Amino acid sequence: MNIRRATIADIERCASLEGSYTTEYVWQMEEAVHADSITVVFRRMRIPRRIEVAYPCGIGDLKKDLLRNECFLVAEEPGMVFGYLDMTVRRWQAQGWIEHLIVQPSYRRQGIATNLLEAARQWARSNGLVSIVAAVQTKNDPAISLLTKLGYTFAGFIDHYFSNGDIGVLYSREI
Repeated sequence: MNIRRATIADIERCASLEGSYTTEYVWQMEEAVHADSITVVFRRMRIPRRIEVAYPCGIGDLKKDLLRNECFLVAEEPGMVFGYLDMTVRRWQAQGWIEHLIVQPSYRRQGIATNLLEAARQWARSNGLVSIVAAVQTKNDPAISLLTKLGYTFAGFIDHYFSNGDIGVLYSREI
């Protein structure tokens, strides 16, 4: 497996990768508002049956993302792309925000996402960033598990972050 910067020739292959995932857990949010406090709790809950969740982000702007000339990486074997990571840069915060992290389902659980995240961290360090942020759905237990395993910590949430109305749970890692 090779991790490298994406080229324009990779865009069609990246767009064809399947971003949906299956899960048996969701992170349920509870919010309690009082006069002098707000308490937010996320609880990992097992659901009655395994569900398939559609990828919540549009991928129509991948070419535009690539042309930003920031961090767009692909995982490949010669002639075949089977994963990618697209990270935008917020210079005023010295942060990288992961916009897309997709690995083709038949290649998952083989360390590809880990390698893409590590390559993105190295790219961020060499470009003067201080942290990386990823927003994931509360249903995306596989991604939450991976991010916490890799040292990312809970950094908050944004209600209605995704186009389908789902909460974006933020995870951050200092570089």
